[in-house]
Amino acid sequence: MKKQLSTFLLTLLSVTSLTAFDLELNTSYDYFRGIPDGSWNGNNGLLFAANSGLNAFDCVNFQLGGSYGFYNWNGRGNVVFKNTKNFEHVGFLTAGASSSYCDFNFGLVYDRIFTNNFGIYLLNPSFDQLRFQTGYVWCSNEFGLWGTLDLSRSRKSALGIPVKFKTIGQLNLFWKHWFENGAETTLWLGSPYRTSYKFSHGRAANFIAGFTFRTPLTDQLFLEGYGSYVFARHSHGVEESRNYGANICVGLTYHFYGCDPCERPYMSIANHSNFLIDSNHNN
Repeated sequence: MKKQLSTFLLTLLSVTSLTAFDLELNTSYDYFRGIPDGSWNGNNGLLFAANSGLNAFDCVNFQLGGSYGFYNWNGRGNVVFKNTKNFEHVGFLTAGASSSYCDFNFGLVYDRIFTNNFGIYLLNPSFDQLRFQTGYVWCSNEFGLWGTLDLSRSRKSALGIPVKFKTIGQLNLFWKHWFENGAETTLWLGSPYRTSYKFSHGRAANFIAGFTFRTPLTDQLFLEGYGSYVFARHSHGVEESRNYGANICVGLTYHFYGCDPCERPYMSIANHSNFLIDSNHNN
């Protein structure tokens, strides 16, 4: 997986150097946990990301981006394998397009995750989702809706135990605000809307809340971050503590070719706040 992601990032850098692409590079501290982590506290590590955009025909913005993160540098306990020292590797790929009409924005992207040593059974699932967003711009604000639709599933086996993975379909209302100094913030609140692997008769969680922020340090360097919290369904005993989700990511982003809003990608690349993962087994 590391070789594939390295090839992707090198290709992206080569293409952007020869075209009029808009390019952002980011490095961040990243923490996440979700249903596949069971009773673990979560995963923390270092994340590298690249996101690029191209304006075509003065009406469509294409985007392509990806990220690679490696987590749990000091190892972790495991319900199957004790005292494992292997890093957990997670990569995301995002590709799509966006457009605008009057004060309305529209965007649709394809996201895919690549993993190694993932979850409590150290598996390597890979699966995908569609992510959409639309908003209305008023003054220095944008109000809108974004959500996801799970596509493929991944089926693995750990010591004879069948383990399934898919994304959690979600719908969220969001509010984005731009400040005079070029900073911006986004808040969202929503809920899963499809039947869960973990809960065959209901949704994976009750509510989802999240945020993003971005503030300029120089003309091309930004402090940037995002986070989310997935409120677990009510359960008896310790079961509820295994089913919540959380993510916090903070880092620096360098923006090449200035900050032209017409070329900057409308949607972020996939991450642990907008790509939530469902699983049928998380003891």
